[in-house]
Amino acid sequence: MRNFVFTSAGDNTNFHKLWLSGLTIFDLYVIYYGESDSNYELYKSKVKFIERRKGSKFQNFLYFFNKYPEIINNYDRFFIVDDDIIMNGTDITKLFVISEKFELKICQPSFSSESKISHAATKHIPDSYLHYTNFIEVNAPLFSKEALTTFMKYMNEKLIGWGIDFLYIYVNGCELTIPPEKCNKFYAVVDNIVCTNPFEKVKQDNKRELYMIENVHHRKETWESYAKSLNIPISFPVKTYEIIKRG
Repeated sequence: MRNFVFTSAGDNTNFHKLWLSGLTIFDLYVIYYGESDSNYELYKSKVKFIERRKGSKFQNFLYFFNKYPEIINNYDRFFIVDDDIIMNGTDITKLFVISEKFELKICQPSFSSESKISHAATKHIPDSYLHYTNFIEVNAPLFSKEALTTFMKYMNEKLIGWGIDFLYIYVNGCELTIPPEKCNKFYAVVDNIVCTNPFEKVKQDNKRELYMIENVHHRKETWESYAKSLNIPISFPVKTYEIIKRG
């Protein structure tokens, strides 16, 4: 199994200290959107690949996916994760193993109680190994190659976070062509792996790095317009289908 980790990193992150600690059976690729030459050189010394480019995470991954198909072809599973997610390399490696073992199209680590929780289905369930759901949050999805390739056919460079997590579920079949009761083994939140999705940090000038991205304040309207162009709803009810207990 060949494992690919991607992030779009700025200057307000410790990803290189966290994710590269422990067992790291994966390669780490970075697009750097920050302003610090010293940070760029520091990250460069730690990761498999780095390039400078402005943009959000999935905007930058779409750029990378289209520019470097020969690299993409070398890997089987892809963890596309925000640079502020708090977890270590051993847990990232375990997440890849569990994703393959359960043949999941898309999965994510569960979020700790200290995390920002936008959807209850992403929260850690004690005594659970994983729980099947119809939603994987945009900040930490891990894709099979098939699911990623399908999604990237529909990913639009104008999208900035908002709606992307609904889009990759829709286009991979669960909400479009397969009844929910038959797709509940495609997507899972892995409770055996717990990470922290921190509340937003701000820079010293009290501006979130996210807000430095062009057109970021229109990201909701951009998603709604794009969903309409595909003739799909802008969202769907998030559900948990089944909890697999430890043991």
